[in-house]
Amino acid sequence: GYTPPTYADGVIYCPLQNGTIQAVNAKTLESLWVYKDKLGGQSLSAITYKDGYVYTGFWNQETKAANFVCLSATDEDPDNTTEEKLPTWTYKQMGGFYWAGSIAIGDAIIVGTDDGERGNLGTSHLLSFDAKTGKVISDLKLKGDQRSCIAYDTETKRIFGTTKAG
Repeated sequence: GYTPPTYADGVIYCPLQNGTIQAVNAKTLESLWVYKDKLGGQSLSAITYKDGYVYTGFWNQETKAANFVCLSATDEDPDNTTEEKLPTWTYKQMGGFYWAGSIAIGDAIIVGTDDGERGNLGTSHLLSFDAKTGKVISDLKLKGDQRSCIAYDTETKRIFGTTKAG
């Protein structure tokens, strides 16, 4: 993959192939846990870390479903370096999450989706989730695949991103 890893609190979170995320101790490079998404997919979205949780999305094809996931950063079984991590919550989306980096603002995680159709004129979504429960707080419909990390301006309290439809 070409999506960069994320570092937080002494751990490196590595996006790997087939919907896999691996947590590695940054000092020893020893594996802590491995998450394998049940829908699989390419790990094309940046990993966001906030308050002991990591968030990322996967992509399977423009017209197939993929998950956005929340994973606890906790190593529940320190004696098992390949422990299979279970998600705290998942959200299934047609079209999935392609280059869709999320952002944490307050108690929310905000991320964009692909539109679930071929081409670039379908309806994608800008989703806001409760960071702990995964409950959808808001769903703003957009034209075209939303394919960028989300940015936030603290002065204006506005978020920014791009879509394939412009």
